[in-house]
Amino acid sequence: MLKITNEVMKRLKKISSPIKRARYVHKEVNKKLSALFQDPVVQKHISCRKGCSACCHTQVSVSDDEAALLAKLVQNGLKIDLKKLKDQSRVSKSASLWYSLPFERRACVFLDENKECSVYNDRPAVCRTNHVIGDPQNCSTQDGEVRSVQLLNTFEADMAIMAGFGSCKENGALPNMLLDLLSKSSDDKLNETLSPQRSLSEVFKEM
Repeated sequence: MLKITNEVMKRLKKISSPIKRARYVHKEVNKKLSALFQDPVVQKHISCRKGCSACCHTQVSVSDDEAALLAKLVQNGLKIDLKKLKDQSRVSKSASLWYSLPFERRACVFLDENKECSVYNDRPAVCRTNHVIGDPQNCSTQDGEVRSVQLLNTFEADMAIMAGFGSCKENGALPNMLLDLLSKSSDDKLNETLSPQRSLSEVFKEM
């Protein structure tokens, strides 16, 4: 298994762009998962379906490469709820505080009105390996309680994810990592998604 991690890390050292690094890791994770899903038994027992967004209300960790990729999507015009992102960033390092937030305020800022991921092709690596076996009702944290769920064994994909995290300078909770990059950004396109007259820094001061 460590061979996978070493091979991915070796390749990542040759890639200078954080966005390209993130997408390379995602590609490797997808490759490992694709092979796993060739098994009809696996296909039969996975209960995750499109529109099932229970895990999109839980804490998610990203690498700084992945945060850069997501920030770039926002800079390119993808609209998100920045107030919600900031609220989440205040509690994302504590499980008890996170689950004290109202259910809808815990929804990922990339979850759209149809309960689908608006950045599905660029979603974090850890989101890609969340495949539940069993009753999906246990995935819900709407009442603030976290229940035990059985996940598909994705060891090979996990090794690729480990390489991605190990190759970065910083990893952390998605809200914190993304907010940090957005608050530092001076990209004109990002400012336009907020207001044509006000800068990003002005908006963050008001939150």
